Amino acid sequence: MEKPPYYVNSHAHCFTINHVPDNFTKTLTWFSWLLRIKWIKRKKIIRWLIVTLNKKWILALISRALPAFTRSLPRLMNFAENFDVDAQKKMIQGLQAFYPDKTKLVFLTMDMEFMAAGKPLKNFHHQLDELAECKRDPALKDIIYPFVFADPRRDKITEIVRARLEDQQAPFAGIKIYPALGYYPFDERLRDTYQYALDHNTPVLTHCIKGVVYYRGKKTDHTDYMVHPITKKTLPFRRPVDFTASFTHPYNYECLLNYNILKNYWKEPIDLKNLKICLGHFGGEDEWLKYMQDAWLLDRDFNIPEAECLELFKNEWYDKPPTRKSKGLKAYSWFSVIREMIRKYDNVYADISYTLCEPRILPLLKALLESPDRISKRILFGTDYFVVSKAGAEREMSLYVRGYLGDRLWNKIAYENPNEFLNL
Repeated sequence: MEKPPYYVNSHAHCFTINHVPDNFTKTLTWFSWLLRIKWIKRKKIIRWLIVTLNKKWILALISRALPAFTRSLPRLMNFAENFDVDAQKKMIQGLQAFYPDKTKLVFLTMDMEFMAAGKPLKNFHHQLDELAECKRDPALKDIIYPFVFADPRRDKITEIVRARLEDQQAPFAGIKIYPALGYYPFDERLRDTYQYALDHNTPVLTHCIKGVVYYRGKKTDHTDYMVHPITKKTLPFRRPVDFTASFTHPYNYECLLNYNILKNYWKEPIDLKNLKICLGHFGGEDEWLKYMQDAWLLDRDFNIPEAECLELFKNEWYDKPPTRKSKGLKAYSWFSVIREMIRKYDNVYADISYTLCEPRILPLLKALLESPDRISKRILFGTDYFVVSKAGAEREMSLYVRGYLGDRLWNKIAYENPNEFLNL
């Protein structure tokens, strides 16, 4: 088999600790105030504490009592290890070192100034300017493909996005959204941004997983946090770490892409069924495991009339634990919903960043890539560098996946499919 001229990592980050809100650890545990970003950067003892807490036996000891905090510790470890890296170029070079020459890297910017966790040391525009400067570097121009972050709460967001995408000297390659930070992907303030992406076939990459980067405010901060604005379903859970899943649930993208749903919510609806969008992380490895262990969503269930489909998902978003009067109810896995959306819409993709850290999902990944339908052409390789929160080095993870899949399937997710998504 002929070797491709390059590979593509379709999901990575190069923002530095300076771009992370000072109270990033807010709500994770009662002593989060000890782990402020400024302290991590300035206090050696705080970094020592984070390294100590990341020891396997300590993680195992505290995981049951503080599950959310335990999940966040590896990411804090990455911040601690990179406390002295002030330039995104160093982050880029760090990732380059793990891959063959000419490997193309998609870097997703993050605007975390609206997540109710304080302000970063350097603002969002500084992050974009610095990355644009890297894009102008002749050595990186054809290597890095930055995505500009679009938060509907930022003023003139469409103008910001358009300016970066149309910059002749340092053009960004796509748009990044991250609803977990406190909004829904169908927020109408993103209407013009989506229209631009649709008109120019610009790729959009979103966050579709239950992660540890999420809105740190209170559920009572907005009425839409209490009741889903489209399904009108009262949303469960009170803690930010739990109710953030309401923002990132994959059915929100059905609401965005399905005109028959969107027209009843937006004042000036547009048909976004052909929007090129990648659901990052493919729902997460826990949802893949759930799919393998429980019943999956059948095609005929997903393709029933929209009104009935809406009712179906409205009632089965979350697992209902058994009670004395009920046996409980298993909701459909996020993997199932995303898989069917890929089959339903021509331009829906998903990447396996973060998810690939769980070896047990590799047989299912291989089965998807060997299937004859379009799903095999819609899966992208990515790693979530540098914020990946599983054990294992970047090179180790990518080689493990490549070795398991073999060259033919590896070329699909690391060359053929990314070329289509990124318009290379």
